[in-house]
Amino acid sequence: MNERPRLSPTLDHFLAGQFFGPFLVCLAAFTLAYLLGDVFDRFNDLIHYGGFGLLGLEYFALKIPLIISQLLPVACLAGVLLGFALLNRSGEVLACQQLGISRLEMALPVLAVAALISVFDFTVSETIVPLATRQSRYLYEVELKKREIKGVFANQRIWVRVRSGFLSADRYDQKTQTMRGVTVYRLGPDYDLRDIVHAKTATWNGNSWTPEDPTTYRIANNGVVSTAERSAFFGNSVKPSDLSLLRLDPEEFSLWDLDHYIRDLKRKGLDPGGYVVDRDLKYAMPVACLIMVALGIALSLDPLPRHLSLGRSFGLAIGIGFGYWLAFGLTSSLGRSAIIPAAVAAWLPNLVFSMVAFSIFLFGEEH
Repeated sequence: MNERPRLSPTLDHFLAGQFFGPFLVCLAAFTLAYLLGDVFDRFNDLIHYGGFGLLGLEYFALKIPLIISQLLPVACLAGVLLGFALLNRSGEVLACQQLGISRLEMALPVLAVAALISVFDFTVSETIVPLATRQSRYLYEVELKKREIKGVFANQRIWVRVRSGFLSADRYDQKTQTMRGVTVYRLGPDYDLRDIVHAKTATWNGNSWTPEDPTTYRIANNGVVSTAERSAFFGNSVKPSDLSLLRLDPEEFSLWDLDHYIRDLKRKGLDPGGYVVDRDLKYAMPVACLIMVALGIALSLDPLPRHLSLGRSFGLAIGIGFGYWLAFGLTSSLGRSAIIPAAVAAWLPNLVFSMVAFSIFLFGEEH
């Protein structure tokens, strides 16, 4: 028995092109809309600090890799819905199915392109995005706002110059304004080490830092170390706004950096918290491109929505994309709160939307 041949390479390229063209248009439109929204969101700062010059252009240019990485899934969904809406309106998809070409055969070339987009998303997120995002924040917070950096983030620790010494912290929680694993090194007039003050945590009370169970080690001139009475902490020489400049967001880490940071926190007995969820999201988010395309194909081919206009396809893409991001936001929040495991928080939306796409495609009508 002779098997029916699969699609010709020409038809493969045609279907892939019908998706890739609208995908690029949607990605450009969404990126431009995101940038305009960001400009209006920061309008007061840009006016006040003169950010509408070359420095502002450089800042927004450096944000483009992160924006593209975040918008790729919804652009994939919009691209496949709009592309197949054009094919359905002209009757080309129906003609293919009348020739005996199955929906799976029409989906394969588009899914192959979506898989390449997922690989591209992962590669960009691990190479360009961390460097560009870190540099864009530096331009905005330091060069544009003319703020002073009082410390550095080095070897997975925070180091800050404080009055009469240095401060070191294992981690800073911006939400609770709490530093963990805090050590203050006090120097003498001749820059010799005089005291070491260690505390499990230090919390900002609005005026100064309140340490938890601080221990002071006094170093005499002869090198003898003794435990001293509780002494004053470093007060308000460093404020939470100074530490926020040193705290790296998850998108500023590569996977290797994030894994190393999580292991370092665990080794010191600190809870890595939401960083574990953010690490798993770095694997889950690129896969979303492939899932969105699969969902878009299932909605476009079953049953053939020849009445589906371009505007309706665009609205459907926005609605599904919003629901997808809402699901990610909900599960991520639950994961960061330790209500559900980190892996479940990162992968549950992908699993749910994959099952929806598979169900629509599997139980759909074959025309």
